[in-house]
Amino acid sequence: MFMQAALNPTQTNQGISVVITGKIFDTNEIPVSNTVISIQVTNPQGTSVHLAVAYSAKDGTFQDSFEIPSNSPGGNYTAYMVADKPGYDTARVTLSFNYSTPDFSMQSSTISLVLRQGDTSKMAITLLSIRNFNEPVNLTALNLPSGVTVQFTPASLTPSGSAQVTITASQSAQIGNFTITLLAVSGSLFHTVSFQLEIIQGPINSTFVVIPAVLIIVFIGLVLIQRRRRRSRKRAALEELLKASEADKGYVATARVIARLEELRATNQVDESTYQKLKREYEKRLEKSK
Repeated sequence: MFMQAALNPTQTNQGISVVITGKIFDTNEIPVSNTVISIQVTNPQGTSVHLAVAYSAKDGTFQDSFEIPSNSPGGNYTAYMVADKPGYDTARVTLSFNYSTPDFSMQSSTISLVLRQGDTSKMAITLLSIRNFNEPVNLTALNLPSGVTVQFTPASLTPSGSAQVTITASQSAQIGNFTITLLAVSGSLFHTVSFQLEIIQGPINSTFVVIPAVLIIVFIGLVLIQRRRRRSRKRAALEELLKASEADKGYVATARVIARLEELRATNQVDESTYQKLKREYEKRLEKSK
């Protein structure tokens, strides 16, 4: 006795519906009726998920059906069929089919992004339903560098749908190139997409430019004022010296003027050329007054 059989899986909202059809016939290809067909179906872990007995009709055909729920494990399902009838040899057929559980895919609107410190940019991610997946998916971001935040709007959605992603770099965000991973999780299912984020230096804050400039201007002004004061003091000291030398040209007075001139030179209140000129003049005057 011989057996022909086929599996016909069909996707449904609840999972997958499987129909087994077949035919029993003898060596002369004459249909064999009233044959007992034992059917066993196992999941990818080898556990039986369906047991049944079918009988062949007058034309030798038989049929059986069963359902695989949407939360069943994905992988290869195997159907073992054995046909028995007294007076005939046993016929055996083994068939298998692959079942993939409902799932979702994840896509990003960009693969790279350049962001200045202090700036914000937006992108989008799209979740697509596969095999009628309709469970909520939570969104989050991984591997964020210092000073960078990522916000999802909404933070959870049911495929198919899209979410806006807002990426913000603070004024002190870490500069460099980074790989940012966006993660979508629903139960035991998860998917990721990644994009390259480059953080570059932001514009210099004008407040920090104006303040040093003002300080520099004030400093220069103070220096100029100080220099003027020193020059004024030098002129005053020199004028005092000259008045003293003119008022009394005697020996002692001239010696005092020379001593005062040395003091002014030591305290840097008279320049070198003036000092040398006056020193020669007063030394000559001192010689004459002896």
